[in-house]
Amino acid sequence: MTTLTDPQRAFLDRPLNAIVATLGPEGMPSQSVVWYVRDGDALWISVRPDSVKARHVAHDPRLSLLVITPDGGGYLRIDGEAKLAGEVDLAARRVLIGRYIGVEKVEDWLASHPLPSPNARLLLRPTRVAAHNIGG
Repeated sequence: MTTLTDPQRAFLDRPLNAIVATLGPEGMPSQSVVWYVRDGDALWISVRPDSVKARHVAHDPRLSLLVITPDGGGYLRIDGEAKLAGEVDLAARRVLIGRYIGVEKVEDWLASHPLPSPNARLLLRPTRVAAHNIGG
């Protein structure tokens, strides 16, 4: 696993949206916008267990995640291998949501966005990182 630098960690700790790309069985990429949480030098996202992302990673673990600066002038790209790593429990869901909408709004958000069953944790371990104009 590639080690992130302190400026890269600081950039990832900002509540910025990410674009994640996975590969389908036919080799076509699929992209979507996600929220993420940094866990050391790994990142995790919350996905439905039956989602396209989960199915793609089960078939081919290669994943690319791109985080863009708010002004669009910089980015951090993380390529690596992803795996489904258990469920996102309620405490982890609160951390993820609170990071983006604020801790004070989490309970109202959870009440208005119930899940039929727990989401899966998709864990990305970086193997290659590229950064441009992210500060630090």
